[in-house]
Amino acid sequence: MPLYFFDIYNDETTEDESGIELADSEAALKRARAEAQNLAVESIREHGHLILDHRIVVRDGNGATIGQVRFDEAVEVRQSGGKSEPRRS
Repeated sequence: MPLYFFDIYNDETTEDESGIELADSEAALKRARAEAQNLAVESIREHGHLILDHRIVVRDGNGATIGQVRFDEAVEVRQSGGKSEPRRS
């Protein structure tokens, strides 16, 4: 199976040096999306905010970029439309 690398660009840049074997580029981008969702949740829990242009860049075994997933593409932000009751302390 081909090797893919996942470079993370958030508060720090983390280049993936080990990679992971996956079936194809579609599987690699799907994994990047799931990881971007996890990192987005972690950012909200730890820092109380989410920076939408943080991203994961996916490279193939030759180092060529095959795609990227931005945090704003990995999560959906919705408003309730005013249907829910306000929280009370």
